[in-house]
Amino acid sequence: MKSKTDFRYIKCPFPIDLVYLWVDGNDPEFRKLKAKYLRAAGKDDSKYVDDSQDQLYCDNDELKYSLRSVEKNAPWVNHIYIITGCGQVPKWLDTKNPRITIVPQESILPADASPVFNSCAIEASLANIPNLSEHFILANDDMFFNAPTSPDYFFDKKGKAKFRAIYRKNGHIARDNNSIYLLLLINAAAAIEKAFGVRIYDYKSSHGIDPYVKSSMAESYANPILSEYITATRYQRFRDETGVHRLIFNLYDVVHGRAKIIRTHARHIGHNIILDFLYNLIHYKSVRNSAFYCTDAFESAAAKCHSKIMCINDSWCNADINKQHNREFFEEKFPNRSEFEK
Repeated sequence: MKSKTDFRYIKCPFPIDLVYLWVDGNDPEFRKLKAKYLRAAGKDDSKYVDDSQDQLYCDNDELKYSLRSVEKNAPWVNHIYIITGCGQVPKWLDTKNPRITIVPQESILPADASPVFNSCAIEASLANIPNLSEHFILANDDMFFNAPTSPDYFFDKKGKAKFRAIYRKNGHIARDNNSIYLLLLINAAAAIEKAFGVRIYDYKSSHGIDPYVKSSMAESYANPILSEYITATRYQRFRDETGVHRLIFNLYDVVHGRAKIIRTHARHIGHNIILDFLYNLIHYKSVRNSAFYCTDAFESAAAKCHSKIMCINDSWCNADINKQHNREFFEEKFPNRSEFEK
């Protein structure tokens, strides 16, 4: 008998596709190519900690477990697009599955821009994916559907996106300007202010799976002010302080009434039982809406987390033991092979 809470039987009011960014940074040929372009760009001694670290490109089989989480907790996803670079395809992936499409980065970037080693350049090009649905969600390969998740977590019935964002009272400008990530956020908000006269500097994307509207992206490309920022970003082989974060598209939708901001607060688990309880209670509403993110699933007591979305944050300081803990955690949480595996 069908249950109203059984997401296997949920019918979306409109198709919602899922887009992944994936690369195997362990591949020697990839590392050689990246090193070549790093030297050419003079970025070997970059002052930016989060600019071009190898950990940003590591493949620890997270995508395999993420797809298992889709099958288990979000089977309503319409079609899955996996954007790859350098001709790579996960060895375990069943590319004949009709719900999977591999998208080479060069097929959506300007002809003279590829290869890029910059997720922002790829994210600025998503509207160019052939046959991508009007409504879609974007994930990195280290993001997972941690619990049964319905389509209205991302869009309301009219197609308005639910943009989950972390609130910063003083905005991004007050933060450390040596972080290229924060500079990209500032640039995105500055571009929106320049184009529409609206200041929205107090939010940044949460560590989760975000919803987007394809036609809004296309409109952004056509906007004479925004297109300057977006086009420049699409040509940036590595992250550059003059680029923009994908936040620009979220804010565009907010300004045009196609998205609403839902405040989030990272859930505290595994620090101190009493303090965690008080923190989560004080921030109950925003914690409930937030993705859970950590570096080590075991040390962060991720098994106790009931958030809809989880992110294992690839960090420059990740150790082998973190990777081992995460693999063990997800093998236990999602032990069954999905339809997307050979």
